[in-house]
Order: sequence, then C-alpha cells, then structure tokens
Amino acid sequence: MTDTIDSNECANLLRCTPEQVEELARAGEIPGLKIGRSWLFVRADLLDYLAQKAREEAAERRSKRQVREVMPTPLKQRRQVPPPLPVPWKA
Repeated sequence: MTDTIDSNECANLLRCTPEQVEELARAGEIPGLKIGRSWLFVRADLLDYLAQKAREEAAERRSKRQVREVMPTPLKQRRQVPPPLPVPWKA
C-alpha cells in the first residue's frame, strides 16, 4: 500500500512550511498531485527526491573541493637578502 500525505505532513517531512511545499509542487520541483484545492504526495517519492538531492549536492561539493585542491597555492614570499654593506675605502 502506498502511503500518501498532505501538504502539512510533507512540510514536516521536508522541514519547511506548507506554502513552500505547494510552491515547490507547482514548480515541479517535488513530485505531487493536486486534487481539488489540496496537494497529495507519496511519501516514498518524497524520500527518493530527498535522497537524490542529497547525492547531487554532495557531488557538487566534492567537485568544488577537488578543483580547489588542484589549484596551486601561492608561494610564500621569501625574505629578500639585504645587499652587502659597502667596504670602507682605504686610501
């Protein structure tokens, strides 16, 4: 049996407001079905959506980290050696 939830339960699952849930559903970001004036969601589909988003974001963070590791770090500037002192002139 498929477990269906409404906007309020979906908001609890996604840790956001019901208004944000409905906005995401209207935009097609999360899987949902509008029946009359309310939205209906399948819990398993939402969990799959969350897992997929988490994998995508983790991959993005890894790719950014790898790019940073490949870039050479700037070399530390060495202290310049002062020029030699002039030798006193002997006449």
